[in-house]
Amino acid sequence: MPIGSLSIQMHASLVGKIEWLNNKTCEPSPHIPMQLEQALHHYWHTGKTDNTIRLLEQGTAFQQKVWQALCCIPIGQTKTYGELARTLNTSPRALANACRSNPFPLIIPCHRVIAKTGLGGYAGQTSGAMLTIKQALLRFEKTLTHEL
Repeated sequence: MPIGSLSIQMHASLVGKIEWLNNKTCEPSPHIPMQLEQALHHYWHTGKTDNTIRLLEQGTAFQQKVWQALCCIPIGQTKTYGELARTLNTSPRALANACRSNPFPLIIPCHRVIAKTGLGGYAGQTSGAMLTIKQALLRFEKTLTHEL
């Protein structure tokens, strides 16, 4: 049940960036490695991502720490920016900035972090199409956990 189109940038055999197209015009991605294609199909059937996908290392040490923590949020569950910030001993704003910089949506599930009083943002946007994608991802994952 794909929710939108993705652009995938490769750097040799490493995934360099995954980005929601969100009606942007973009050249089709060149050949996508079979493992990544299978991992994305697996996500759409189970909500689980393959943590063996080879990702281009990037981001600051802090961003990497946040992204690692995002991967620990179970499918179908969410944490608020404040909850996760307390866990990581940082501020919600710093945590949100690290989420905004996530180069690998779906693989690093930043959509599972929400505001105390609502959805919060997604991919640097606080309204519009990206919030619609975030809502759809959360609904999709919640549905999967009820089927388990």
